[in-house]
Amino acid sequence: MMNEKETASVKRFRIKFSHVLIILLIAGIGAFTLFRLRLKSKLQARIDAIRDAGYPVTCAELDKWYTIPENAENAAYTIIDAFWCYRESGEIESLPLIGQAKFPARTEPLPEDMKVSIVKYISDNNETLTLLHKASAIEHCSYPVDLSSGFEVQLNQHLSSLRKCMMLLKLEAVLHAENGQSKSASRSVMSGFGLARSLAKEPVFISQLVRIACHGIAISTLERTINRTVLTSEQLVEFDSCLIKAEDRSALARAFVGDRCPFLDALKKPDSLKSAITGNNMPITPFIELYIALGLADVETMIYLDFIDEYIEVTKLPLHQRQKASDALETKLASMSNIHVLLKNHTPSLLRIIMIELRHIAGLRAARAGLAVERYRLATGKLPDKLLELIPVYLESVPKDPFDGNQLRYRKLETGFVVYSICEDMSDDGGREKTRESKNWDITFIVER
Repeated sequence: MMNEKETASVKRFRIKFSHVLIILLIAGIGAFTLFRLRLKSKLQARIDAIRDAGYPVTCAELDKWYTIPENAENAAYTIIDAFWCYRESGEIESLPLIGQAKFPARTEPLPEDMKVSIVKYISDNNETLTLLHKASAIEHCSYPVDLSSGFEVQLNQHLSSLRKCMMLLKLEAVLHAENGQSKSASRSVMSGFGLARSLAKEPVFISQLVRIACHGIAISTLERTINRTVLTSEQLVEFDSCLIKAEDRSALARAFVGDRCPFLDALKKPDSLKSAITGNNMPITPFIELYIALGLADVETMIYLDFIDEYIEVTKLPLHQRQKASDALETKLASMSNIHVLLKNHTPSLLRIIMIELRHIAGLRAARAGLAVERYRLATGKLPDKLLELIPVYLESVPKDPFDGNQLRYRKLETGFVVYSICEDMSDDGGREKTRESKNWDITFIVER
């Protein structure tokens, strides 16, 4: 049994211990509050620096950033009018590209039934084609999309319509080439490049991927056109200029700039952040609110901004250095803790986009070199033995392969030639064309006649 003195001593100890706990709790709350304030201040300083550099940091600012010069004609409205006129007949299954039919080999004529189907399809869409040709000559374009809506922005309508119109233009070009109408075929191909250009300034990754896909369709159309009809030197020069403009290295950087805005806005909107992390598939709003309250969202946003800065720097590197730099970023990302759910869910797709753009540029450059070879053949009646023979009359220099920095490869074929890039596997496969069956392939531009 404790005496009164010992009991009083224990009570005093208990009182002191509870006071310590309260003090520790207050200190912890104070330290956490200070941490959050400093973190928010640091993040805000980063955001202010981005804005001071002239870039948008909110979706509302991004929407205003995506614009064209005042009073300039906007190609978007003519293209949208073309979408409204577009018609798909009940016989589209017999069409290549649109339906299930397949084009014959590039050197072979179109089957008569396929040709008849294409003629009808083009006739049904004559008004659409007229508008597309008109729009392709307009320099500026800004589609009426609401980028201020962040992750909820609706882009599918004009992007899906663009792909259909690209296929329509390709069928028109193929038909003209088949009929030996090189001038009309060239116009259809040029309009395809113009349609792709309409997306160049849209600061969204999916838009840039569709732009790249549209260029792929235009290049394949140009390749088939050259294989089925003879283009004049003037037409080939016009295409060369078009391909140079298509290699727009600023387009991808704009998409990285645009990618920041929804994430920065989402910090203030738990539902939007939920969409960024889970694609809106899980009811985890309370978790997201805790994630924001604890400062984890701010910490991860700082890391995310660092990654975006690094991605933008990658887009400024010489092309042949980008794959290695992209691989280094992928390794860095893989080493990060899985607690960084936002980064782990979103950032890996950005690395793939860098590689897609390299393939895109390789295709554009192979096409440029192929056109120069054709101009040489028109002038001399023979193929060059090396691409160096094209300098300086047909090329100022031999285009470099984006993957290894060396000159693009060139090889004569039995009935023509191939110009090619070795692609990301860094293996020279002799200009092997990509097919569904091929495991190893190069990025090619092939002419056989």
